[in-house]
Amino acid sequence: MREDKYTLQDHLGELRQRLIHSAVFFAIAFGVCYAFSAPMVSFLFYPVKQALPEGSTMVFTALLEGFMAYLKVAFWAAVVLTAPVIIFQAWRFLLPALYENEKRVLKKVIFFGGGLFMAGGIFGYWVVIPLILSVSLGYSSENLQALPRLQNYLVFTLKSIFVFGMIFEVPFVMAGISRAGLIPRDYFKKHRKVAYVAVFILSAVLVPSDLFSQILLFFPMLMVYEAGVLLSR
Repeated sequence: MREDKYTLQDHLGELRQRLIHSAVFFAIAFGVCYAFSAPMVSFLFYPVKQALPEGSTMVFTALLEGFMAYLKVAFWAAVVLTAPVIIFQAWRFLLPALYENEKRVLKKVIFFGGGLFMAGGIFGYWVVIPLILSVSLGYSSENLQALPRLQNYLVFTLKSIFVFGMIFEVPFVMAGISRAGLIPRDYFKKHRKVAYVAVFILSAVLVPSDLFSQILLFFPMLMVYEAGVLLSR
């Protein structure tokens, strides 16, 4: 049941306290992540190391580019580490105002939404990024040397992990739209053919010159859509 015993001032005070806890945890996490930024950067470099021709390496051209790259990696790693704390603090703040059925729904949203985002990020790192790098760096030759820039590679890697994390949220969004009654429950099933074409076009855009890589990317994304069709029904 809802609890209405708190005043507005009490709510604002509790909100401020929970924001402070989250900010303090983020600051600590950022410091720890910066201390261990070297192995994290090496981990992010793994796909490009496998794709680069033998003897090639990455470069940075700006004076502070190396420092800023390590700083950005530490920042986003701290964001990832702090996200569960922020979610927990938000959960504790909203808990008194929720009905039992709303609590159950919110738990499912947090659990499945977080799990799908992590699965998408892992898929982006282990599957999508190596595919794209193998195609884009495959043009290097005796007359054309591949020298990817540090800043560009890190931005590309972090964006890919985030984007595919969001793509893997699609089944959850599809199910939510359907359960909310915004569309008929069989809408996504009826429009499956259009979705297949859209998914293949997306695969072709991501790896435009390699049909085999397009197919490798197409089927997992197709499974994501089919999972959304199943959940929406």
